[in-house]
Amino acid sequence: MSALVANDLTPLLTLTSSQATSTSLLSVQYIKTAFTIDNTTVKNLSSTISIPPKELLSLILALSKIYAESSNRKHNEHFFRKAISPYGLPDAVCDAVTKVYLENQKLIFENTPSKNSSTREYADLSWRMDVEIARRSIQNMAEPNWKFNVTTGADPISFQCDAAMLDKLKGELELALREEKDTHSMRFQRYMN
Repeated sequence: MSALVANDLTPLLTLTSSQATSTSLLSVQYIKTAFTIDNTTVKNLSSTISIPPKELLSLILALSKIYAESSNRKHNEHFFRKAISPYGLPDAVCDAVTKVYLENQKLIFENTPSKNSSTREYADLSWRMDVEIARRSIQNMAEPNWKFNVTTGADPISFQCDAAMLDKLKGELELALREEKDTHSMRFQRYMN
């Protein structure tokens, strides 16, 4: 974590266990509400725990960052405690912050944007060509359509395209293959070897 996060966590050193729990729960609420926060709630908690609203907001943001990063890394209690240990928090505060994290870990993970940033890996591709040869009013026509199922590690992706779109897709894939032989790519490969 950065020095800014460490600085923003400084007010935690002066809080009681229950105050740390209230602040931690507000951090979880901040994550749950798509990173928005109610200023009235911040002001109310600020007056209760005697921390200026601006400092409290910075504390909430710092705790949210720690919670989100730990959740994305799937930290258990041991690793979460290890992640917050450099900040020198009192044991009671550390226990309170950890308890809130453990109780809300799934919720935090589900509401953290970066959890979905992983790229799907290609596993398989299957396709079929469908040809419509007639309609009620038109006969002897042939309109081929291709249906694709791309299997990734997660859910399969299905799409359909006509001949023009298939030709465009073919062109894009060929362009991607040619990129490997591009000057910049060759230079990069040379540097890596």
